[in-house]
Amino acid sequence: MQLFLIRHAESENNARPPYQRVEDPSITAIGRLQADSLSRWIRSLRTDFLVTSPFRRTLQTSRLMLDGLGSAELMVWHDVFECGGCYAGHPDVGVRGCPGLGRSSIQGELPLARVDDSISEEGWWVNREKETDQETETRATAVVRRFAETFGDRNTSVVAVLHADLIRVMLSGMLHGVADPKQFGPLRNTGITKVDFDGNNWRLDWLNSVSHLPPRLITGIEW
Repeated sequence: MQLFLIRHAESENNARPPYQRVEDPSITAIGRLQADSLSRWIRSLRTDFLVTSPFRRTLQTSRLMLDGLGSAELMVWHDVFECGGCYAGHPDVGVRGCPGLGRSSIQGELPLARVDDSISEEGWWVNREKETDQETETRATAVVRRFAETFGDRNTSVVAVLHADLIRVMLSGMLHGVADPKQFGPLRNTGITKVDFDGNNWRLDWLNSVSHLPPRLITGIEW
């Protein structure tokens, strides 16, 4: 399997200071241009599957990529969300869990996608408390295993539109301490990281490529 881990296009939160962020922002005008550039680039691939998180910014990025994806099967997985889950507030003033998009809203953003059965009309996060770091690591391990078990070592090309922090934690598990993802620098909006799976091991092929973007569209400082 060839797995392309792609950070979503620039969201409104990415363009705001932390204290102004909201629980589930849309992508910005710059983000739409980034996704358009990504769609043009991805036409050069044979994409068999696209997996995306249930956050609005990943769904909107994926929707804008559709012209480049051909006949790829679209999937919304409940467990590939950004670290922490869906919550409002800021650590300095307190946080509270939010519902996240419900099933119909997700299908409205990405109508042709197959949505995990666990996502209901009440939302995919259903107001749970903020996920802890340990819970994130446990989930990321399960997500990596899910990719391996779902797609295996077949000659399959999978695109996953995810989130920067989750991609880092996944890479940490995939690379088994060979490299420290904390030292990789910021993962840019629509930056592409490619890993290959041979049935037993993951291999990093390339990291955080933004060659599909003109310099003026490169964003994604993580803070």
